Amino acid sequence: MSWESAITEIVAEPGITLIIGGVDVGKTYFARMLVNAGVEAGVPTAVVDADVGQSEIGPPTVISMALVENRVESLRELKPRRMYFVGSTSPVGRLLPVVVGTKRMVDEAVMRGAKLVVVDTSGLVSGAIGRRLKMYKTDILRPRHIAAISRKHEIDTIISFLAKQENHQLYKLSAPDEVRSKPVELRIARRRLQFYEYFKNADSHKIRMDDVGFRGTLFGTGLRISWRNFRTIERVIRARVLHAEVASGAAYVVVECKPEGLDIKALAERYGAREYYVVCGKDFVNVLVALCDADGEVIDLGLIEEMDFEQRHMHVITPAMTVSPVRLVEFGAMRILRDGTELGHIRFGEI
Repeated sequence: MSWESAITEIVAEPGITLIIGGVDVGKTYFARMLVNAGVEAGVPTAVVDADVGQSEIGPPTVISMALVENRVESLRELKPRRMYFVGSTSPVGRLLPVVVGTKRMVDEAVMRGAKLVVVDTSGLVSGAIGRRLKMYKTDILRPRHIAAISRKHEIDTIISFLAKQENHQLYKLSAPDEVRSKPVELRIARRRLQFYEYFKNADSHKIRMDDVGFRGTLFGTGLRISWRNFRTIERVIRARVLHAEVASGAAYVVVECKPEGLDIKALAERYGAREYYVVCGKDFVNVLVALCDADGEVIDLGLIEEMDFEQRHMHVITPAMTVSPVRLVEFGAMRILRDGTELGHIRFGEI
């Protein structure tokens, strides 16, 4: 089937439309053509950008929703009306936030009156992880239409699975010959520019730790150990303690400088915890975070500049005009410099 025929059929019976396919097959190009066709037909239209690594709407690491009110030459012209923080430029290891975030953004678009909701997804389709991601996303969204774009046979197993279901219309489309693969270096450079543009006018703000909750980290999720007990911990781990807490059978300690050859067996005997995490205070610097309101909705993204454990303040660089509405700080799985340079991913338990 041609792209034009598929778009004509989708616009005639608008609904949630999921676009799937590998890397560089033209998914975003198809999404732009589809939303423009919806606008021209007078159909209330929205787009959900669920490609956290090569986003068009909003910064990388988030799933964004935008309403489309006029024709666009590029999806980059659109401003996100709502964002959901995934915290990574790859869905790997973040499947649950990706699926939940996509659903939340689609629901937001429908609530705002969109009849045609176009969902542009990432190029992760290979292997068990890619198949699971697309299958679970299809299951939770229940789209009316699925546009499956392929160059060869890279999504045959996914198409085979979707073809057996009758609750959607499946369009098997071929990638245009003019679409070319982008080298990894170009993708990284593009993300760096996006992060730079996002944070270039950001200011430093101070947030009281005791005024907010934390997610995506073990920090701030347990019962704080009194500073009076720090000496006991310091004698065991031979490092100055900045913060300590116990949560769900796990001891979490922030130290000024993590010593070599750390032996925490004595700490286990003292506090009876099953798991132990000892992290350095400096490891919080440059961590990408989402600043959320009391409803858990993303206000803006930020970069941790400093954690003042003694005064119980965190300093965050963010484009937000004010941080007074912030009630939740969600940690991402990346460290990023203000100029957009990615410093690498963070494994669970590192902060």
